[in-house]
Amino acid sequence: MLTRPENGWTGFSLEGTSTYGLSYLDDIAFEWLDQAIHGLETLSPFCVKGFLEPNRMLCVVSYWNCHIIVENDERYPLKKEQIRNEYSHTSMIEFCKYLYNDVYDYRDGWISFVDYVDADPQKKEQQLLQRLERLKALIVQREECFGEDRCFL
Repeated sequence: MLTRPENGWTGFSLEGTSTYGLSYLDDIAFEWLDQAIHGLETLSPFCVKGFLEPNRMLCVVSYWNCHIIVENDERYPLKKEQIRNEYSHTSMIEFCKYLYNDVYDYRDGWISFVDYVDADPQKKEQQLLQRLERLKALIVQREECFGEDRCFL
């Protein structure tokens, strides 16, 4: 889902979608982990975002699908042809598993992904690992909610 962070960029894609190059203007790992944790805690859809420079990518993570919206980041009213939409049959629990794996596997790169903020790398690593532990526990706790015989109201 997320590629190894390199020089302030990462690639994001889900099954059946394009690949989007997201920049360091968003602290992707930390912000996305926070959103995923909240989504699983409340069992509510959530949204993650990233800057494409130019444009903005929003990914709405619903229960059974993810909806990707790419829009201009300007303030003027958008025309329909200026908005790109894609979707993937990726459930919330799958999205969270992919996120966990990609952040955990590339954690060294995510710690230094945002380089314009003066932060202690050891403290940032500890914070990242805490978020990862919380997300992993929630995945285990909530996985049965996404079984074949389950639905959300």
